Amino acid sequence: MLRTIVASTIVLALSGCGTSSVNSPESNNPNQYADYPIDESGRYRVISSTELNSDGPQGMETYALIESILGKGTIEAPDLYSNNDPDGGRHIVEEYDEVIGNHFKFIMHFEDGDRDKGRVDRQRNEIKAYDKSPDKLKGYLGTTFEYSWKFKIDDNLKVTKHFTHLFQLKSVAEKNSEDFVSTSSPLLTITANVRNNQSGLEVRHVHYNKDRTGTENNTLIHTTKMNDVDWAHDIAGQWIEAFVRVDYKESGNLYMTLTPLGESKPMIEINESNIEMWRSGLDGRDGNFVRPKWGIYRSLKSEHLLNQDHDEVYFADFKIREVKLIE
Repeated sequence: MLRTIVASTIVLALSGCGTSSVNSPESNNPNQYADYPIDESGRYRVISSTELNSDGPQGMETYALIESILGKGTIEAPDLYSNNDPDGGRHIVEEYDEVIGNHFKFIMHFEDGDRDKGRVDRQRNEIKAYDKSPDKLKGYLGTTFEYSWKFKIDDNLKVTKHFTHLFQLKSVAEKNSEDFVSTSSPLLTITANVRNNQSGLEVRHVHYNKDRTGTENNTLIHTTKMNDVDWAHDIAGQWIEAFVRVDYKESGNLYMTLTPLGESKPMIEINESNIEMWRSGLDGRDGNFVRPKWGIYRSLKSEHLLNQDHDEVYFADFKIREVKLIE
């Protein structure tokens, strides 16, 4: 079930500690990072590490727990908007199962909409890092970040040919940044959708168009083109471990794996070099950064094909690390 674009070494377990300075000049001291822990690959020093873990249904209130790690205002759930909560109740709750233990359940009702815009052409139930989050969660120009988490798509979730984003890396840029291009399109997504009448997972990269006036989508991989991966058997209802490592540069690097829980070989493995992973030219000011998002963000353009009640996606063990290659 292994699909490899370019072979590389996978890093799954994340740990470590430390602090991170934003956009600080590189030191000429070769031992600057000598006291930082080395990650599991033996190739990187861990500059900072942040974890968001569920403490179960009886633990800390869920939204307070999320905001204690990612920052206040980091939740974009329908129940937080007065015009957008027809069914009531929290849209992110915590549960326990014997496979993964404590985890978060993201719930999307058919009637839900997109924040204060209401129910128009899309729905959103996400958590994110953003400008008010701690600086160590923001990917600045020239830094390398690793993201890992576990997720499970509910057996009954329906997708269409339009987007259902489960993970995004979004660029943020000040409007007066040099070489600024609209940041409305994410740099990278994990998307559930339908291709050739089959449900599957897509890893999508978005890059500048030729004249740099906008962006274009590029599918790096889609499971419907993999003969040994089946939506019903290998994806829906299965816990999957995700890992993403990114060098934040205009010509950066991307390494990514999606691995069924308990298995050693990835279902999907992507290794891309000289790939666009920055949207602000060479402008590395503090107002320009890349942030992660997780949850359910989907189009309503074919809403008649969606479940008319609700859908669920489960997440666990979010980890965000800044790392430094050992040279």
